[in-house]
Amino acid sequence: MDAERVELLILDFAGVCTPSAAELIASGAPASAITIRPECESLVAQAQSAGVTVAILSNEISRDWIKDVPLLATVDHLVACSDNNIFKPDRRAFQRCLLLTGATAERTVVVDDTVDNITVAASLGMSTVLFDGSDPDAGWTAVREAMS
Repeated sequence: MDAERVELLILDFAGVCTPSAAELIASGAPASAITIRPECESLVAQAQSAGVTVAILSNEISRDWIKDVPLLATVDHLVACSDNNIFKPDRRAFQRCLLLTGATAERTVVVDDTVDNITVAASLGMSTVLFDGSDPDAGWTAVREAMS
């Protein structure tokens, strides 16, 4: 990863860091089986070791989960949209990440599984990856390419 090019990686939680509810239902697993995708953990560690700040920006997350989800304690910023009732795809949710980190849009990569969120992030000048939960391996490959 080129830390000179990318300074901030913004990840959506449900659907990117974890399988989406639709994926969970399709697999037949119970809701308690939701886990962090191993590739996500690896990517976060790799990004941080390259000096990239990592933020999770999510409409559906609680800070109370930090004690139960180790990844949430590892990232540099956990941005819960419910904190200020500015939810994605509102551009201010993405701008909040920039303000918190001091990063520039041009050196930010956003990974999300929702087209509207990706569209807004791109309109702000951020690089984007539309993550397809039905092919997570291709998604992680696209994220790594965007980070290089």
